[in-house]
Amino acid sequence: MNWLSKIPPQFQKYASFGVITKLLLAPVALLVLCGLLMAKPFVQFRLYRIVDSRMGHLGANTELVRLATFDRNRTRRVKEKLIYCSENWNCSNNFLRTLFFRDSISIRGPLAWLCLRFASRISIFRSFATIPNRDLLIDRRGLFSMNIPKLKFTNQEQILGNQFVSEHCNNPKKFVCLSVRDSSYLTAIYGQELLKNNHRDSKIDSFLDAATTLANSGFSIFRMGAIVNQRLINAHPQVFDYATNGMRNEFLDVYLGANCTFAITTDTGIDSVPKIFGRPLLYVNLLPVFASWIVTLNAIIYPKIITDASKSIIYNLKDLIDREIVTRQKFEAYKDAGVEIRDLSSEELVEAVSEMAQRVEGTFVETPEQKEMQAKLKHILSTHPKLQPSPNYYPIRAQFASCFLSRYPNFLDGLD
Repeated sequence: MNWLSKIPPQFQKYASFGVITKLLLAPVALLVLCGLLMAKPFVQFRLYRIVDSRMGHLGANTELVRLATFDRNRTRRVKEKLIYCSENWNCSNNFLRTLFFRDSISIRGPLAWLCLRFASRISIFRSFATIPNRDLLIDRRGLFSMNIPKLKFTNQEQILGNQFVSEHCNNPKKFVCLSVRDSSYLTAIYGQELLKNNHRDSKIDSFLDAATTLANSGFSIFRMGAIVNQRLINAHPQVFDYATNGMRNEFLDVYLGANCTFAITTDTGIDSVPKIFGRPLLYVNLLPVFASWIVTLNAIIYPKIITDASKSIIYNLKDLIDREIVTRQKFEAYKDAGVEIRDLSSEELVEAVSEMAQRVEGTFVETPEQKEMQAKLKHILSTHPKLQPSPNYYPIRAQFASCFLSRYPNFLDGLD
């Protein structure tokens, strides 16, 4: 019989992860917290539990907490200092976690687990408790756009990254990271039964023409990912299926995302790397249309298309607001609203990536009609009562692709 079954259920979760080790380390954890308490008149330490099983949580959330701490310290007499707590020895990207660890003090494994729990349960230590996760999801103040990237590569890492890019790219200064969300990673990590957002996935095949178009324009394209459903089969020598062709490693996952000319993403975890390093982002097949976490100023959006059941009527922004699905993630919300979701066509993706390439190269020229629609959209986003900052809505700082507004000129109908 399994010895865990003899322990009361409420204690099994503690015994299952090394109860002996935790008993031995418990005095050490208390000593660590006592040391933080003694330093409190001079520096306010805060324990931050790194959520590292998913790269988006590891990257964007950790960087946002770091930026928020830096921002608060501008006006605080007693400065805050983060202590990163990582309960797992392995994570979605160990190299990215290492970059954060270089920036601050870190605690790992069972000792981190104990420090976090003692801080949350013993009143004298609660000022060190981790920042609530709900405060990490939204960049309310635009900290990503207000601050320059702080994470740094070593000289040796720069040399290794530059060498890889120079060996594979015709022009080392023109390469793009392509990240297409599918169900494979979450299935491998959590299991199929936990997947509820497959309506946000996309098919890599639909990006073939877009990747080829960029390659023909002088860009090299790296299809990113660690676990993917399907290979990107492309005959162009500058389109690399990096996720499956043997090139991939955790260092390059971060280096490429941090140094790319721009990134194309369907909103998946690895796009947190170009985000925290301030690279331009093109979000395609985005759902929800106004994702509250898409907050950087240098982002362009081309969302998925919402239609009626017959797919003959394309809903505009007013419809989405009235049906209360303009910012909703869960599939049930779209099902209850009686709408259908369509991915972008190959032609639409080509239009989107072509516009983004022109924007980053400074050659994109908007038509008078596009300028008028962009101005109208900006006015709507800044004045519509259901799109203003509140507990449910947050400032929308990203810009919609002009080619999207031209293709769907009725998107803004009914709104002033």
